[in-house]
Amino acid sequence: MKYIYLICFGIIAINKIKCHVTDRTKNGGMSETLTTQLPADNDTRNIIIKETSDKKHESPEKVQDGDNSVYLDDVLFAMKNQNWTGEEQPCLDHIYRLLYGLQNFTLWAVYEWDAQASEPQGLLFGNRYQLGNFDQCMHAPWAKKQPELKTKYCLADIVLERTDRNVRRKVEKLHYPYQSALDFIEHRPPHTRPLNDLTWGACVPSACAPSTVERLLAVMLARSHLGAAGMRANISITEPCQSSDDEREYDALFYTFFGVMGSITVICLICTYLNCRQKELDPDSRKSGFIKAFCLKENALDLLRMKKEGIEVFYGIRFFTICLIVLDHQIGISNSGPISDGLLSDQEIQTPLGLLILHDDLFVDTFFLLSGFLTITNMAKFKRMPNPLFIILKRYIRLIVAFAVVIFYVCAVYPHTGTGPLWIRGAGHDTELCRKNWWVNLLMLHNYIDTENMCIIQSWYIPCDFHFFVVTVLVYCIYRRLPNLGLIIAAVLTVAALVVPGVVNYMYDLSPVQLFTFEFLKDPRASREFNETYIKSHTRFAAYLVGFYSGYIFVTYSSKGNLNRISRKWSILGTCSALTLMLVVMVLGSMFLWRSYHPLEGAVYAALNRPAWACGVALIVLCCSFGHVPLVKGFLSWYPWVPLSRLSYGLYLTHSLLISRSVFITRNPQHNDHFEALISTVGVIFWGCIAALLLWLLAEAPANKLLALCLKRRIKRIMHLEASPVAVSPNTSMSTVPTGSGHLNDNLPDTIYFSSKI
Repeated sequence: MKYIYLICFGIIAINKIKCHVTDRTKNGGMSETLTTQLPADNDTRNIIIKETSDKKHESPEKVQDGDNSVYLDDVLFAMKNQNWTGEEQPCLDHIYRLLYGLQNFTLWAVYEWDAQASEPQGLLFGNRYQLGNFDQCMHAPWAKKQPELKTKYCLADIVLERTDRNVRRKVEKLHYPYQSALDFIEHRPPHTRPLNDLTWGACVPSACAPSTVERLLAVMLARSHLGAAGMRANISITEPCQSSDDEREYDALFYTFFGVMGSITVICLICTYLNCRQKELDPDSRKSGFIKAFCLKENALDLLRMKKEGIEVFYGIRFFTICLIVLDHQIGISNSGPISDGLLSDQEIQTPLGLLILHDDLFVDTFFLLSGFLTITNMAKFKRMPNPLFIILKRYIRLIVAFAVVIFYVCAVYPHTGTGPLWIRGAGHDTELCRKNWWVNLLMLHNYIDTENMCIIQSWYIPCDFHFFVVTVLVYCIYRRLPNLGLIIAAVLTVAALVVPGVVNYMYDLSPVQLFTFEFLKDPRASREFNETYIKSHTRFAAYLVGFYSGYIFVTYSSKGNLNRISRKWSILGTCSALTLMLVVMVLGSMFLWRSYHPLEGAVYAALNRPAWACGVALIVLCCSFGHVPLVKGFLSWYPWVPLSRLSYGLYLTHSLLISRSVFITRNPQHNDHFEALISTVGVIFWGCIAALLLWLLAEAPANKLLALCLKRRIKRIMHLEASPVAVSPNTSMSTVPTGSGHLNDNLPDTIYFSSKI
């Protein structure tokens, strides 16, 4: 019996295999000519497809079995029951051909449909961007030979809304698995991304208008799992669709940029060669000064010079501050772009790590402190004050030259450096704003004029620093001539700098701090706090004044020649106290995100948090300068930080362009990984320093030296007209220590000669 059962089982198995092979042969048969026939009611639309090839094509039988066919039939049925206009007919014909081609599994139809997400995925986990396959849509192999099959890529913004009238219950347990998915999607904790918003990338026929694409996506979304509960979708396409036929024209601005920068490069190379070959040129000749100003070797050596004036810790503080700013921007800009786990990223804001990140804008106040500190240390060197207009002009040139080159690059070259689903939305928008408001930036007024269309968002810092410099220089000049009046003005400015931020915060009922949450990162220019308080000079002056006064303390006690005034014990204790103060200020600011508070409490914190942070940094500087803090002082004064710190300004100008480009060219959502963020940050810092080095060698250093040369010659002419000229000794030179806020080299001429007329 056992053998009989085995024989029967073998016969049955052979028959099943034979039948399976026979079925595959029948269904897989090829024919030389294929005709995709449509139902009779569509004959009037002339969408019967006939495709012929030399040898082989796909099966003439439709692939109609399975859920996919049901889905396609459902979409086709919904499309037929729409009210279409005559202008939409070419697009509609192509869509019908596409759907019937999908039923036959025709290559071009499957290729086109496969380039987009048929329905959103991962939306409940914060995956807002459903981008599909951008390159597959844009670069079909037959796009040039078969123009009727051309496609384009469109981005649609969709907001899902509930249509049911059921009582909406408060979500008590966010992750309770048996609650309604509608309640979960609709629930949005404060400062998190909405789960009912998505951006959908659609690969559609090139003949389709945006309104037709919106209706097509509405049909597809209604047949997806998100349409099962009858959610209403508000769909809008607000930007031009991208096509492979869209060639970016290199306009006159593009060629002008490379012409100007190429000419400067040639001049620098020639001057470098002449300066190296002619070492004994007459130092008083104009030719010598011009050649040295453009000499790459001389300008590179300026980066390596370390000035020992007792505040060498500035080098390390400056460089690590800009590194932390780059890290914050890397995390923030990446989280605002396509990521697959946005829900987890939003939940991290209430973790200890989130408390250390959300209020990291305090790092910028470190730069304000350094700038104010060095302003007074340089001004205090003069026995007689020169014309303040010369000092202000030198400062303006120092800040504006590199800034102007970066703006020029954004307007002319930046839009040609990448492609991607979000490229037009991101890089194109930034370029448009810079071409519109570049002149406001050059006037140092872009933190007050048309701030919602600001060119280069992080550049708000530059006019603030310049405004602070102008005010403090003028007040100090008044103080040197009329001490009592100068002290009164300084007292009024100090009180105003402390009070105004709190008053503005209280009057407009704003958040005490600018928290880097999703709604801010998505569009910083549209943030109310950003425009009212964060970027305004009159609300950010306090940290600069703390630096100014702490610098005055340093000048007063260091002028006696003895810097060792604080014992090691008190130096360590002061440094630890400063770090504790800074940590408390940062954490308290982040806690405003999720706790309730009285408006008056928020106003007090808004007024005091930034000067308190600056006091912490100033205390560290003074403890290291007048005492000895083991490891800290030696590490921050390490020589390799010298050239890197002098490149901080250029890195500040360029790093956001590198980060934004990597986000705007993203094809697919990325996983938010901390280690990957660190790696990306290191890369941005490296290439940003390379860009900053080029800015320094080709633009900043030559401009500074040419201005110094012009000022010296002008002053010498004045000296010849004076009866008794007075020269300033080298000890009262106007050389300055660089800072990350823009003091990256000498802010003023190396030696100034002035007379009583200046």
